[in-house]
Amino acid sequence: MEAPCSAVLWYGCGMTAPSSSVGGRFSFGDRARALLLDALPPVIHVPAETEHAETVRWALEQIGQELLGRPVAATLVAEHLAVVMLVHVLRLHLAREAHGASGWPAGLADPVVAPALAALHSAPAHGWTVAELARASGVSRSTLAARFKRTVGCPPLDYLRRWRIEIASQRLRTGTDTLAVIARAVGYGSESALSTAFKEVTGSSPREYRSGPAA
Repeated sequence: MEAPCSAVLWYGCGMTAPSSSVGGRFSFGDRARALLLDALPPVIHVPAETEHAETVRWALEQIGQELLGRPVAATLVAEHLAVVMLVHVLRLHLAREAHGASGWPAGLADPVVAPALAALHSAPAHGWTVAELARASGVSRSTLAARFKRTVGCPPLDYLRRWRIEIASQRLRTGTDTLAVIARAVGYGSESALSTAFKEVTGSSPREYRSGPAA
């Protein structure tokens, strides 16, 4: 989060009213940006009368107090408050666009798809089958497969592959683990298996990605 800045709101007849503005941003790598932001509109409006607006307003006020007063751990608290605010904005969007949203955020709001996503996210290295995921969701394989693809935009196991590559790409950029260690951690039996999947999804090899410029 960046420090807040002063602002002046101008109304008619030259009158002014002092106000304050809090600015900030969330940074995502290319892979995470594709998973999350590509499924969202450029702007999400939070109407003032909604319950989510109350939480967003409270979070903004608290963030401003933390950044202006600078008590102990102010930056950490402000960052967590910003995450709370983001979650409520996403909840509002998903509730409002329940039948029009798509991608990973829509999957989290779907009662059938959400348990399957939770299972994939909790154990990405597991050798999941559609049957296992269907049992986690309490539906048949055909029902889960159709619902998952319609909601998220790809089949469950294709999503699993992309999620594994997202985890691998993050570890390649931020850690020092060998490719073999990362491969095992995300469910691939060998470096070559991870390399093949990684290149299919990202267009570059793991070693090229690790040595390339940060996203």
